[in-house]
Amino acid sequence: MKIRLKDPLPDEIIFIIHTKAHELKNEGIQRIDADDIKSYLYNVKWKDRVTVEYCDVINDIMSLNFSELFDFLRAKVIVDARKKEITDFNDLIFK
Repeated sequence: MKIRLKDPLPDEIIFIIHTKAHELKNEGIQRIDADDIKSYLYNVKWKDRVTVEYCDVINDIMSLNFSELFDFLRAKVIVDARKKEITDFNDLIFK
């Protein structure tokens, strides 16, 4: 069975993503959530794909390790920071 990536993910897949986020929290990684995992999957694993086999989707989620996710999130923060003005960082600078 193929999953069209333009369509919403099936509830079972959403559940597996939340389960993976919970697993990471149990390993002491508190700031990773299901949205971070979905973002990684869509922007890295499934980039430029229209469909993915159901079993590959499950494998991509369950085999995801923290270092892959961390590298993606670190790069995302750098890209996002480039779009900000110095005044956006006032809370950090003047505390």
